[in-house]
Amino acid sequence: MRHFVIALVGVFFFGITLLTPQPALAQTRQAASPSPSPTASAAANLSATASAQVASPSADVLETIQEKQKTNITEPTGEVKSRLARFLDETPTQPLGPTNFVQHAIRQAVNRGVPANVLVLLLLFPVVASIIAASRHVIGLQGFGVYTPAVLAVALLSTGIFTGIILFTAIMVGATIGRKIFRRFHLQYLPRTALMLWLVTLVVFVLMLASPFLVQIKINLITVTIFPILVLILLSENFLEAQLAGSQYRALELTIETIFLAVISALFMSAEQVQRFVIVYPEITILFVFVLDLIVGRFTGLRLAEYLRFRPILDPEE
Repeated sequence: MRHFVIALVGVFFFGITLLTPQPALAQTRQAASPSPSPTASAAANLSATASAQVASPSADVLETIQEKQKTNITEPTGEVKSRLARFLDETPTQPLGPTNFVQHAIRQAVNRGVPANVLVLLLLFPVVASIIAASRHVIGLQGFGVYTPAVLAVALLSTGIFTGIILFTAIMVGATIGRKIFRRFHLQYLPRTALMLWLVTLVVFVLMLASPFLVQIKINLITVTIFPILVLILLSENFLEAQLAGSQYRALELTIETIFLAVISALFMSAEQVQRFVIVYPEITILFVFVLDLIVGRFTGLRLAEYLRFRPILDPEE
């Protein structure tokens, strides 16, 4: 046994010796090698040109990523983070008091390295949730509750609105087809949900493989990160639950309302004026959310959709 261990250690060190690069020997071989001929130089130039042509799509992808970082508030780095911090620097600093202590706390946090865009998103998320709740109680747009459109809005901010809608639509179509297929197997709920997740993930996987060809039609999936994709995949469960609770037409109606609310919320959060107001006046933003929720919570009148629906009854002249 001892001899076997010694032999094994010897083989291990011998393998390390073979795998270790030997610069002196490489330099000797390079010095001894003859200078390349003109034909070889031309071939090398041709190969370099081909490599440059292959690398050009990578340069386009890099340019796309840099362009996304300039406007995407969900990116951890980029010009948006610097711009939000610059908004704080351009605002005159008032003495610390009960009406601006949150602004001072934000300044201290940003100066110590806390991302300004994350703070803005944390302040904007309850604003968006309040707007979605108000649209349901005042206008009559339901969607999949409050949380789902708000989360979808953040996902659309990360992916881009057009790309996110295409991806979300593909996921919904895959979920609908999978529900009709797997319903014939008479499976339990959790295994059937796992199969649905498997199918939807395959749909997204195929789209990611085809993403280099989809860039030509303005569907840019190359710069999409994994987290908004996971959010969009998980939101498909709400669509399936809506199909189980009601008809497919009702589920489609709720899905369209959810996408509409998410797009409006994403456009609202992406506005530079809104971002600047939120980070410069956080106290007003927090108080606005509180007051708006109280007002909407006490609203007991008819919704706008109900006015349009029951207009013949409400207007006796018609």
